[in-house]
Amino acid sequence: MKSGITFIFVAFILINFSYSQEKTYKITNLKMNDEKAHYGLVYYQNDQVFFTSYLLNTRNKIRLDNDQHPIFTLYEGKKTQDGEVNDIKRFKATEDVVFNSSSAAFSPDGKYMYITTNFVRKGKTYKHDYKSVNLHIERGEYIEGEGWTNFETLSFCSPDYSYGHPSVSPDGNYLYFVSNIPSAKGPTDVFRVKIIGNNEFGKIENLGDHINSPRRETFPFVSKDNVLYFSSDRVGGVGGLDIYQCKINGDNSISEPVLLSKPINSKQDDFCYVLNENGKEGYLTSNRSGGKGEDDIYYFVIE
Repeated sequence: MKSGITFIFVAFILINFSYSQEKTYKITNLKMNDEKAHYGLVYYQNDQVFFTSYLLNTRNKIRLDNDQHPIFTLYEGKKTQDGEVNDIKRFKATEDVVFNSSSAAFSPDGKYMYITTNFVRKGKTYKHDYKSVNLHIERGEYIEGEGWTNFETLSFCSPDYSYGHPSVSPDGNYLYFVSNIPSAKGPTDVFRVKIIGNNEFGKIENLGDHINSPRRETFPFVSKDNVLYFSSDRVGGVGGLDIYQCKINGDNSISEPVLLSKPINSKQDDFCYVLNENGKEGYLTSNRSGGKGEDDIYYFVIE
């Protein structure tokens, strides 16, 4: 994976993992993919989906920031019955959340959106003079007649560290994310925090040594049946970033991670694995051989 990880986090025990129970997958490279990066597709409500790609200018060229880095932004579209995405348009909110925004996640009731960004609005200052602003997670709310509005940084996000890739548990009680805060075992670990409300959260919890390794853990997603999926480049995988799954138990403990079988995992980077509500279909992102661009979004059906 080139672009997705470069934007979100640039960084870097020997454990043997078994493969998940063999399943038959039908995987399709989406027609919307091209030479540009596309990653992180997530379901919203009904047939609406969101994903991340480059921000384009009026000439359909990739927009660059002042340091000549590509700018990412969110797009939305409609999912068809065969998994393709149509009616694609750039996501717009009442505030400017265009600058390097990615990795959308939603509360179960669809009222709140969480995004990763390093955009800082005018008038907001930090206590240090940073050459670049670390990533943080913002939450916005949907108001009928107004759309997505009131985006604000989550209260636990310190400007000293990076936070990203949010995912909300199916009961709406926990927010899962990745960060490089001091308690991380590697460059980025998966954490969770209890959602109290009104931008108040509980204590940040590292998911433990059996989930987080000395290498990168990234892009968590919690399915409807309380299974945590994430990607890691730890020893024992197929190659690059690989997708793992682990069950979240009733007491909120988490089982040992299991490596997903081929063809979900490839010798290249595989990440951003999501499932629909019935767990029979979903999407993943990969830069595997035979793709169209830097990172492609794939639709799969579990047969």
